[in-house]
Amino acid sequence: MIGRLRGTISDIQPPFLILDISGIGFSIEAPISLFGKIKNNQELTLYTKTRIKEDELLLYGFSTIEDLKLFNNLTSVTGVGPKSALNILGRFSAREIEQAIDAEDVELLASVPKVGKKIASKIVLDLKGKLTFAESSGNLQQAVNALCSLGLSRNEAQEKLKGLSNKLPVEELIKEALKK
Repeated sequence: MIGRLRGTISDIQPPFLILDISGIGFSIEAPISLFGKIKNNQELTLYTKTRIKEDELLLYGFSTIEDLKLFNNLTSVTGVGPKSALNILGRFSAREIEQAIDAEDVELLASVPKVGKKIASKIVLDLKGKLTFAESSGNLQQAVNALCSLGLSRNEAQEKLKGLSNKLPVEELIKEALKK
C-alpha cells in the first residue's frame, strides 16, 4: 500500500487535494484543518492510508504520522468510518483528541459533525488507555520521564501509566505506576 507521498500540490478543493508526483496526480482526502496551511504549487509530504473500496482506490493524507495513527485507531472503532475520523481530526489536534478520550469527554467528541453521543461514547470506551501519549501531554509525560530515570524503559513507563489521568499530580502518577 501507499504509506507516504511527497509532491507538489496542483489543486485544492477541500476536503480533497491533488498531489502531483512525476506527472501523476494523486487525489487525497485530508482533514479540513490541513487546508489552512497549504497552497497551490507548494511541496508537501503526506503520510497516507490506502483503502480499496469495491471499484475505487481511496487515499487519506495526514501531515504527521501521529495523525495517521490516530486516524487508524479511530476507524478501528465500530461505527467510526473515515469521514467521521477525518471530521474529528479536522476539528481537534491529536493531543486534544487523546486528552478528551483520557478524560472521557464524550461531549467534546460528540460536538463534531457526524459524531453523536453514542459514537463518541464508543470511541472513549474502545480507545481509552490504548493511545500513545502525545509528547507534550503534561503531567503524564513528566511521570514517564521520572519513571525512566528510575530505570524503567519508556515503553514500560507508558504501559504503567496507561489509564491514569493527566490531571493527577506527577507524584501521584508515579506512586500509582509503581504500585502496578
